[in-house]
Amino acid sequence: MRTILATFLTVLLLLPVSAFGEVQTITHTVKQHFGGSQSPDDARIAAVAKAKREALEMAGTYIESLTVVKNSQVDKDEILALAAGVLKAEVISQKNYHTDDAFGIDVIVKVVVDTSVLEERVKKLLQDKTHLTQLKEARKREKELLQKVAQLEDENRKLSAKKQSTQKLKKEFQQASRSLTAVDWFNQALALWDGGKYTDSKKAIDYLNYAIKLQPDYAGAYTNRGNAYDELGQRQRAIDDFNKAIRLKPDYAIAYYNRGNTYSELGQHQRAIEDFNEAIRLKPDNANTYINRGSAYLFLGKNSLACRDAQKACELGDCKALEWAKGKGYCR
Repeated sequence: MRTILATFLTVLLLLPVSAFGEVQTITHTVKQHFGGSQSPDDARIAAVAKAKREALEMAGTYIESLTVVKNSQVDKDEILALAAGVLKAEVISQKNYHTDDAFGIDVIVKVVVDTSVLEERVKKLLQDKTHLTQLKEARKREKELLQKVAQLEDENRKLSAKKQSTQKLKKEFQQASRSLTAVDWFNQALALWDGGKYTDSKKAIDYLNYAIKLQPDYAGAYTNRGNAYDELGQRQRAIDDFNKAIRLKPDYAIAYYNRGNTYSELGQHQRAIEDFNEAIRLKPDNANTYINRGSAYLFLGKNSLACRDAQKACELGDCKALEWAKGKGYCR
């Protein structure tokens, strides 16, 4: 059973941003009841996930107001992904409580928004399509799990009213909690991503190990751990993780893209091109894939194909490779 306290903001969200920017704080509270087949720990995990998500959704008001976002015409899911990518939802209080007829937990979360640097951070993230896609996937998975928890809570409430409980429902709560915790570890690893690489690859691997231990079929965790191994120069371990991700999710464009990059680093350019081909078939709007495939073509002496890929990347909004290719005489 769940009730949500009224959200309060320490500042008004819709105040105009000054030229110098301001630091604004959003504070959000969730009150979660529990009992029956739902344990206190399961309730806490669900409440924390929900509070963080809703606080970031509120912070999305700032994201939506940015010129770079309006020009990019991003959708609601991307707004939440952008908020999760550039802001941090921090738990500032967790307290159990009980009344004469109920037990529960109060969770308070805050998000601090520095408007002076927000637009630049969002602009940078919008240019990293692969990372933004992963943020969207994490938000989607989180939403599905919270919906599952809500369904379980409804069933739990009905069983509790009849003074019944089932072991099956208890296990389902536990599994949902494990999956939500895995997503949280995954999010912590994503938070270390900056400028196309991890700021701390070893720490990212630790976080992703936790996620994989909790959810062994987490394709996104494998492909991100593969990235971290690649950054440490452990190419074969990276490829092994990309292979696992693809086995778990055969239509995972990001895994093919990342494996292609590692093959390129190993000098296996034809294998890289095959992976980039598959990544493009699955997700044809990622300029970076065309750029990297073009680079592999250059190594194989296929300059006209490299030029074609540079032109396609430019059509998708990234003209740096085309300008370089023209400067080198590969493209006219």
